[in-house]
Amino acid sequence: MRQKFCARATCGERATAVLLINARELSVQIVDIREDPGVVGVALCCAHAGGTVAPLGWTLADLRSPAEAFECEPELVLVEAAPSEPPEARRLPERGEAVPEDMEDAAVGEVPPLLSRAFRAAGLD
Repeated sequence: MRQKFCARATCGERATAVLLINARELSVQIVDIREDPGVVGVALCCAHAGGTVAPLGWTLADLRSPAEAFECEPELVLVEAAPSEPPEARRLPERGEAVPEDMEDAAVGEVPPLLSRAFRAAGLD
């Protein structure tokens, strides 16, 4: 059998499960990937299979073997916290105040209508 990869966009991981959707019964099943080419579904890696949720009103059954669940435990990676800048350095200029050169490019273009409405509702217009 050819090695299958996860069907999710930009994911290059090896597929370990198949997502089966039964719209008539409003159910979703996640099963182990097998060499049987008769099973037609969406190939998923372990992470995407574990993060799958069913639409409201549907049932989700994860029928993968327990060994498969242990195989895809996420690897914990410690990330150093970046030192934060003092609040003065991140302060936005007040209305009428000169904009620092390093902030000039950040404020290009108009504010989208939805964001403008949110600013008005918050009293920030």
